[in-house]
Amino acid sequence: MNARVDTFPGEHLPWSERNQQWLTLALASLCARLDRLAADDAASPPTDGNDLPAPGPDFEPALDQCAALFGLSPFERELLLLAAGVELDNALRHSVVRAHERIFEGSRLAQPTFTLALAMLAQPHWDALSPQAPLRRWKLLEPEGRRALARQPLHADERVLHFLTGVAGFDERLFGVAQLTAPAQPNASGTIAALAQRIARELGRDDARVPLVVLTQDRADVECLRAAAQEVMAATASLGLWTLAHDLPGDAAGLAQTALLIDREAALAGALPVIEMEPCANADVEHTHDERHCATLLAHLSSPALLLGPIDPVRLARLSHRRIVRVRVPDAQDHEPDLRDAATARALRRALQQFRLPASALHSVLAEVALDDDHAEDLDRRVWDACRNAARGGLDALAQRVDSQARFDDLVLPPIQAQLLREIAGHLRHRATVYETWGMGGRTRRGQGLCVLFAGESGTGKTLAAEAIANEAALDLYRIDLATVVSKYIGETEKNLRRVFDAAEASGAVLLFDEADALYGKRSDVKDSHDRYANIEVAYLLQRVEAYRGLAILTTNFRSALDRAFLRRIRFVVQFPFPDEAAREQIWQRELPASAPLHDVDFAALARLQLSGGHIRSVALNAAFIAAGAGESISMAHLRHAAQREAAKLERPLTEAAQKGW
Repeated sequence: MNARVDTFPGEHLPWSERNQQWLTLALASLCARLDRLAADDAASPPTDGNDLPAPGPDFEPALDQCAALFGLSPFERELLLLAAGVELDNALRHSVVRAHERIFEGSRLAQPTFTLALAMLAQPHWDALSPQAPLRRWKLLEPEGRRALARQPLHADERVLHFLTGVAGFDERLFGVAQLTAPAQPNASGTIAALAQRIARELGRDDARVPLVVLTQDRADVECLRAAAQEVMAATASLGLWTLAHDLPGDAAGLAQTALLIDREAALAGALPVIEMEPCANADVEHTHDERHCATLLAHLSSPALLLGPIDPVRLARLSHRRIVRVRVPDAQDHEPDLRDAATARALRRALQQFRLPASALHSVLAEVALDDDHAEDLDRRVWDACRNAARGGLDALAQRVDSQARFDDLVLPPIQAQLLREIAGHLRHRATVYETWGMGGRTRRGQGLCVLFAGESGTGKTLAAEAIANEAALDLYRIDLATVVSKYIGETEKNLRRVFDAAEASGAVLLFDEADALYGKRSDVKDSHDRYANIEVAYLLQRVEAYRGLAILTTNFRSALDRAFLRRIRFVVQFPFPDEAAREQIWQRELPASAPLHDVDFAALARLQLSGGHIRSVALNAAFIAAGAGESISMAHLRHAAQREAAKLERPLTEAAQKGW
């Protein structure tokens, strides 16, 4: 055990096994030193550390890697090995106890102390335990803190311990704040791939200032920025240490601690810190908080980093230790794949005016379209539908997708309202032509969204009209569930709505806020803190509706309950009237089609019932089930029974005039 190992065996073994063998021999050497110290051997223990095994020219143990990463001196390197060794080797632990019995006259400490390290390790120096020295600055080891500093037990950090043994790990203190992400396989167009190579050169450039690469994109497409970051990770052959700005601690001390742990994890894992700012079309309180926390984190970080998304340039200018590199990531339309088929290229270009897709999703779309060559005549529709499916992203988890085949011909409305609905669909279908091709969008994208209000009694066709518009434009319709959006906790409603709108931006979907007066109610006078935060919610919704580039449909039974500030931002207001007798007869004929078995049904008599379209459908369905259960055709008797049930539900009994002729 006392002999020095001049050559290290195992040249043909995997690195992890060689590291374990080297670590075993190194700990045995420390045991020998401690045993000589405990025995009060006349020959003093070595002071140059030459009894540790020589790793050889083609192998670098994890301890040496750690010493190089954090700039440890030979004494600090051996002290870290000693503190980690007592956790790994029971024999070394007993040797430490015996050495302490001799040095401290009876003390049986099992953890190493600084006094013991000064007596046995090579090239000792007093400042190794300074809070500014690498061992404590990087939290590689920590003194226990209940005795004088030189006699405090020293503990190796758990994450560092795993690193020294060659075991993959992650600092548990970063759970919920950051996560390690492996780079995806390079799958970008030539433009993005070249951009990633240029960013990789910037990150590796020898410069006194630490690089910070800020990736931005005109459309604030989170998926596009993430895909670009993945390409950078592949170009730098590094993992991504991913952090979301809104997950950062809110206090200064917590941010400083997080920055240090991120720096250390980046060094140990060979990772590139990636900080993601959630896009926000309009400045709001929460986004400002995220920016401030993000800038504070960057001020403490000493690693090269990627920042995804815009941040206030003034905050970046204060990072004097950083070399800021701003890079604009092209839109998906700017780097679509090189297509030999001109028809496919035209169809894809049209679809990308509506849907936002990262480069990886574009390749998947093209592969899906290429598999279906049997329907070449439907190329435009197939490309559109493939992009529509790929762009849904996370919206399915945040809202309810409404699948319906409703068309404008299914609606029974006066001519003015019917024409308004067709104009809304036209605005949605031709927005790219007007705003981009014709240049009517001006210099700002604000206000290019389309917000409409459907007002009318329950059952007058508001939801059906929304379904018809979405189908006419070949877009998804999502109903926003207010139960999952509105929260009693301050700020949570805005967070939930931000997630919905951000996910909807990529999908190009139609958003339906049913009974929107619950969300978009009038702002009130501020009498207490609840009024203040309620007004903030309404103001935030006003901003997001105006910035949303798709179609947002608000429905309400009480138009007067809406905040008047919405009227400026609403392009169309469609009043759905209660159907008159002629309209009700048409609705009855649609709800009782010729394919259903009918027996002497008098539609004129049915039309005298004062029911809206939704209630008429309910009566027709209930009558059909009653007839089917009796094994009979649908007759006026079945309809009368179902109508009476519906009237009782509405607490509105049928009048004699309505039942005349039944």
